[in-house]
Amino acid sequence: MAKFEEEQKPPKPNNKNQTSAEMWREFVDNTTLHGIRYVFMRRHVLIRLLWLLLLLSSGGYYVFTVYRAFNKYYSRPISTVLSRKNLKEMDFPAVTICQLNLFARSKILMTDDNPQFASSGLNLSSCAVTSEVRGHRPCGLSLLCCCAPISEEKALVLPNCTRQYRQDLLAVMQTSGHQPNIEEFYQYYSQNISEFARTWCTFGWQETECSAKDFVPVVTPWGMCYTFNSGIDGKVKSVNTAGVSSGLTLILDTQTYEYTQGKFSEGFKVLIHGQGEYFDEWEGINVGPGQHAFIALSQKRFENLEKPYATNCTRKTLKTFSTYTPEGCLHECGAEETINKCKCRIAGYKGSPEIRTCTSSEDETCNYEIDASLDEDICDCQVPCTQTRYNTEVSYSRFPDTGTANALILDGYYDNEQYQRDNLVLLQVGFKSLSYEMQKQEPAYDSNSLFGEIGGNMGLFLGCSLLTICEFFDFLVSFLASRNRQTTHPV
Repeated sequence: MAKFEEEQKPPKPNNKNQTSAEMWREFVDNTTLHGIRYVFMRRHVLIRLLWLLLLLSSGGYYVFTVYRAFNKYYSRPISTVLSRKNLKEMDFPAVTICQLNLFARSKILMTDDNPQFASSGLNLSSCAVTSEVRGHRPCGLSLLCCCAPISEEKALVLPNCTRQYRQDLLAVMQTSGHQPNIEEFYQYYSQNISEFARTWCTFGWQETECSAKDFVPVVTPWGMCYTFNSGIDGKVKSVNTAGVSSGLTLILDTQTYEYTQGKFSEGFKVLIHGQGEYFDEWEGINVGPGQHAFIALSQKRFENLEKPYATNCTRKTLKTFSTYTPEGCLHECGAEETINKCKCRIAGYKGSPEIRTCTSSEDETCNYEIDASLDEDICDCQVPCTQTRYNTEVSYSRFPDTGTANALILDGYYDNEQYQRDNLVLLQVGFKSLSYEMQKQEPAYDSNSLFGEIGGNMGLFLGCSLLTICEFFDFLVSFLASRNRQTTHPV
C-alpha cells in the first residue's frame, strides 16, 4: 500500500515546463542577492515596499561607489615612499669649477711679437685676419673689444676700444669671410686649471694626490669650466669613508691680478652634479678669495612613474649628454632652435660643430628670443624615470690661518701671507654619510584596490559577490531558452 501511495505522488516540476513566474519565483528564493526574496514574498504590501526601498537604496548607493571607484582609479593617484639606505661605498659626483674671470689679463695684453704669443697658442686665425687693422695692438684685447659675448657698454671701457675700432675689426672679418671662433678664444685666453689649481689637490681619506690632469676642460657660453671626476674615461671615483674631509680637497688661486672681464665678482663657481649631466654654471655655489668653503653632500634618488600617471616620466636620451635631465633637454632644445633660426651655434654646444658660433649682437638678440619662448611642454622635457640629485650644505670660514700660510710659504708656493688671504680658496667637498634617500613613486590605487573596493561594497550593501552577477546571467539564459521552447514547441 505504501509503495502504491509513493507511486501516486505528483512528479517534481520539470524546469522545461515551468512558467516565467515560476522560474522567477525559484530564482528570487535561491539567489545570493540579499533582500530580493522579501520583495516578492506574500506579505503585507507595506513591508514589501519597505524592502523594495531598501534594496533600491542599497543598489543605487552601490552604483555610486562603483562610479567613484572607477573615477579614482582613472585619476591615477600617486603615493611617495621615502626610505634611506646605507652603503659601504658610494660613487663620488662630478665637481665642476668655473673661474668667475673670463680672460687672463697677461694673455689679453700680450702682443704678437712676444715669444710666448705663439708658444701659448694665442695666435688664433682671427689674429692674422685682423693684423693690419690692429697694428701693434694686442690681438686678445682687440677680439675682446669686437667679438666677445659681452655687452657693447662693457667692451667700450677696454683700453683703445671705440665704436669705430669695433666696426673696423668686424668689417675686415666680414670682407675676408672669416668667423671668429669664440670657443678657441675661451680656451686659449682664459686662466687655465694648471695655473690656478697647482698648490694642493687630494682625494679620499688616504689623501691620494690629484692634479690638473684630473680635470676635464668644458667650454660653456660663459667661459671655461673644469670638471673633476667627469667619468668621460669610463672611470668614476668612489669613497668608502664618510665625512667632507674624505672627499675632494683643493686649494684654488684666484689670481686677481689676472682679472679683466668677469661675472660680477672674484672667485669661483662650484657645481655638484652627476657624471654626463648638463650643468648651468649660474646655479652653482660662489666661493671667494680668502675663504675655506666646506660643502657637505647628501644624495637623493628618485624613481618616477610613466604615463598615464601625472609625473609622465621619460626614458629618452640626449644628443650631447650621456645622462638625461630636464635642464639638459631644455638646453639642447634651445641650442637646436638657435641653429635652425639664428644660423649659429651656442658656444660649447657639441651638436653640429660645423656651424659657426654665435658672436654678433644680432645673434645674441635672436638667441634671447628663443630662450624666452622655450618651455618643457614645447621641448617635451619631462622628468626622468630615474634620477640622482645632490643636496649641499655650505659653510665658510676665513682662510688661511697663520700656520697654514707660513707652511705654504716654507714650501715655496707663495711669498707672503697677504697674497694668500687676497687670492686663495680652500675647497672641500664630501659626503655627510655613506647613505642615500630614496623617493619612490608607487600607484596609490591600482587594479587590485579597484576590484577590492567594488567587491567589498558589493558585499556590504547588497550582501552578494561577483558570482551573483553570474546567477543573473544564468537566469536570463534559462528564461530566454524557456521562452524559445514555448514558442517553437507549444504544449
